[in-house]
Order: sequence, then C-alpha cells, then structure tokens
Amino acid sequence: MKDIITNTQRIFYEDPKRWGKGYHQINLDRAVLTARAVPKNAKKILEVGSGDGLILNTLKEAGYDPVAFDISRNALKHIQGSKLVQGNASQLPFSSNSFDLVLACEVLEHIPNHIYKSVLEEIIRVTKKYILITVPYREKLELSYARCPACGCIFNGSYHVKSFNEIDMKFLFKNFKCINLRKIVKILHPDRTTSLELFIRHHLATEYLYYGSSVKCPLCLSSVKEKPSRNWIGWIASGMRYLYRIPAKRKTPLWYLSIYQKVGAAK
Repeated sequence: MKDIITNTQRIFYEDPKRWGKGYHQINLDRAVLTARAVPKNAKKILEVGSGDGLILNTLKEAGYDPVAFDISRNALKHIQGSKLVQGNASQLPFSSNSFDLVLACEVLEHIPNHIYKSVLEEIIRVTKKYILITVPYREKLELSYARCPACGCIFNGSYHVKSFNEIDMKFLFKNFKCINLRKIVKILHPDRTTSLELFIRHHLATEYLYYGSSVKCPLCLSSVKEKPSRNWIGWIASGMRYLYRIPAKRKTPLWYLSIYQKVGAAK
C-alpha cells in the first residue's frame, strides 16, 4: 500500500496539466508573505517542493537566489534562471548544513506517513540556521474526499494526508525553536462545510464532492472525472451549508506560516 500511494503521487505530480496554469490571488498573496518572512541573514536558500516556481520566483524578485528541488521533472521545467534539482525529499542530495534556510511550502501535508519522519530529518540535516514552513490552517481533510467509481476507494483528492494545528507547528522540528508562528491570508467563509453536513454527505447521501481530470485513485489509478450525482439527502446537506454561512461573518486564515531557528545557531 505504501508503494501504491507513493507511485500514485508521483503520477499526480508528473501530470504536465497540473503545472504552469497560473495562480489565484490568494496564493500570490501567500507567496509574497512567505518571501517577506525570510530572515535577513539567510543567503543560501533551498526550497523543497518548489513545484513550478510560485514561491521561488517571488523570492528571486525579492533579491534571493534559491535552489529549486522537486519530485516532478515537469514542474521544474517551468522554472528558469535557478539551479534545479529533481529527487525525493526523504533523501535530499545535499551535504549537511549546506543552506542558511530551507523552505517547504504546502509540502508536509502531502508526505505519506512512511517517509514523513525521514523528510523532516533531511530538512533538519541540510540547514544550518532556519526552516520556514507553510501548511493549510486546521484543514478538514474530509472536505476533499473523492470516491473512486471503479473500486470504491475513498481518498483525499489533493493527496493531503495530514492536518496541522498550532501545537503541531510549534514542535515540528527537533532541536529547532519556533520563533514566529503566523496565520496568513484571511478570507470570509474559507470552510463552508460543517462536520454535521460532511457526516450527512458521506454516510447518508454517499456523496463525495471532489473530482477532476487529474484526480486518480491511489489503488487502481482510475480517474474521478465526473461530478457526483446528488440525491435528496445531498440537497438537504447542501442547504445546510448556506444556512451556516449566514451567521458566520468572521474571516478565517487559510495557512500557517512558521519559522524555526536551530538551537544554538547565531542570529
């Protein structure tokens, strides 16, 4: 099962249709806030999971010269003017203490359990001063559940396998102190689905809302392209969503941004 999940993720990230499509403004805002958070004395920078260069290009515009590292060759093809390295984050091909700062933005939530510890250890190994992480804010993984029409497997369509809270973020890296933890890019109604609605959708209506041409089952690799059909129970659940939005007026953050400093490292 571990190999199946890992291989499916590799297929997902190598899909050329996934990359180079542009970004929503909220992601551009996240990139700018990330670049602004980089410690001033961080000169040599590595981005683990650079994708097609959203964060990397923003860092370059801010005057940095980061190294791009990603599992996907097709993603790296969209990056120009930087050193590009393709590989697996559980085995970073760099010497220990090679960088002042290692970033992993929107990466950790994708890492399967069997390599998660190794990825954290590799990030720790190659940085000598700082780590910068962004992950979704208190993500409800069930919101993006998809159901394979071929084998019935239920899975997160974005291949997110972890959700993080503030305690998780503060103590993420051994021998590193969290020196800055922020909630960034606040919007109104980012999560329009209550736990009760999800329960009704999944267990009573048997309705899973995530689908798309790039969504593939981790077991049989079948695509989940078609929008799920909806019965009367699903319509009731949908109505609950909009009733919930009426009293919910406060803005909620979309991401955590956290900076860690190695214990004993010079500032």
